[in-house]
Amino acid sequence: MTFTLRHRAQAILREAGWDLPAPPVIWSPRMSRCAGLFVIEKDIRGKWHPEIRLSIPLLRRRDRAWPVQVCGCLCHDPEAVTRRILEHELIHYKLWKEGAKNWGHGEAFRALASGAFQHQSITHGIGMDDEVPQPR
Repeated sequence: MTFTLRHRAQAILREAGWDLPAPPVIWSPRMSRCAGLFVIEKDIRGKWHPEIRLSIPLLRRRDRAWPVQVCGCLCHDPEAVTRRILEHELIHYKLWKEGAKNWGHGEAFRALASGAFQHQSITHGIGMDDEVPQPR
């Protein structure tokens, strides 16, 4: 059985004890400055649709020096990095889904990051400072 990113997100939500449906989670080939992103977009009927986007250029790199810090946690392989990024974006999603006025990196975000996932930092640590190799 193949597990999609959405399956992985649902498993993380369930492990955290959060009774929420997983949002769509997609790989983005264009994101090169940020490893993950939670976005909501309004359709033509005015309905909001959440989505988590993960960066192919940053998360599928093969030349990374291991281990790396992600969200303040030491990761030893690409799966662990992707999971930490997904956890981070799911916190934004949870806060938004529950109607929080601030679903950014505020106090509620910090409490969930630390309590549910033991994150030591509210930033990914992978992104703008990560030099992405350019094709030659």
